[in-house]
Amino acid sequence: MSLSTEQLNSFHENGFLVVENVLADADIEPLETEYEELLDDKCQQYYERGFISDPLVELPFAERYAKLLTEYPDCVDQFNISLPLVNDGVDPDTYRAHFGPAVFGLQSNAKILDIVESVIGPEISSSPVQQMRIKPPQQQLDANSLAHSNVGITTWHQDTVAVLPEADNTDQVTVWVAVTDADLDNGCLASIPKSHLQGPQPHQPGKIAREPCVPDEIIDGRQGKPLPVKRGGIILFHKQNIHSSTPNRSARLRWSVDIRYHPTGQPSGRPAFPGFIARSRSNPESELRDPVVWQTNWEAARQRIINGEYTGPVFRDWE
Repeated sequence: MSLSTEQLNSFHENGFLVVENVLADADIEPLETEYEELLDDKCQQYYERGFISDPLVELPFAERYAKLLTEYPDCVDQFNISLPLVNDGVDPDTYRAHFGPAVFGLQSNAKILDIVESVIGPEISSSPVQQMRIKPPQQQLDANSLAHSNVGITTWHQDTVAVLPEADNTDQVTVWVAVTDADLDNGCLASIPKSHLQGPQPHQPGKIAREPCVPDEIIDGRQGKPLPVKRGGIILFHKQNIHSSTPNRSARLRWSVDIRYHPTGQPSGRPAFPGFIARSRSNPESELRDPVVWQTNWEAARQRIINGEYTGPVFRDWE
């Protein structure tokens, strides 16, 4: 499923590309099942520990997740696919994320890797800079939950915001995967076309929690181009494209996954966390194919930070 010359030209010209019908239901359903089971487990755990007043077992996934967030907003990190971006003073009980086999399977999906290969070549590493964004209708959430960019809006930013300066020259590409339809009502992305041609922009502390953003004077009133995409479609982003997401004003869940890739051998910009070789045409044996090993690598990274063994920065300082 390689990109055509026309698609590649559009990506390089605009800094983004919408590609519909990349993944089938069979590619997405394992992730949905995994997260339904994760939500079951977390709700039961939080109920037993007194964090929530009801395990909410009678509710469908979207409504149950929204009610959980409202009653216990701090749980959101444990549904993410990257550890919190801190390396000191961490609480071992809450310094967690989810690294299940379906997440690994999505990152390793050959249909996605075929498209990525069109952009960065055949030696592909999956970056540890990754996010799970499950966004219930904003009307079902309180201000505390909406302040997290994995739940509420995402402000204007470039994806270079997420990496350390060592990766400034890395050829990173973002693959934004639509688990549900994303449209104007439920919070699709918007991009400023050609903004990547302006190069890296300054960022400032975010208007919402943990979300550095491009200052208003640089955006200069530009609204951006909405990028609706159907379930199973993806959006590719150049790392310097300026983009954001809109609020979920619908009555439906909006669910997406951010996956990033770069040529093997280039720095990820997140050395505290483990990436892996997802494809190698020159040395296929170097590819990581075991989700248990991937999970184990993340747990080892978690332990290094909890134990104080990793002392370098995890995230770029935008203060």
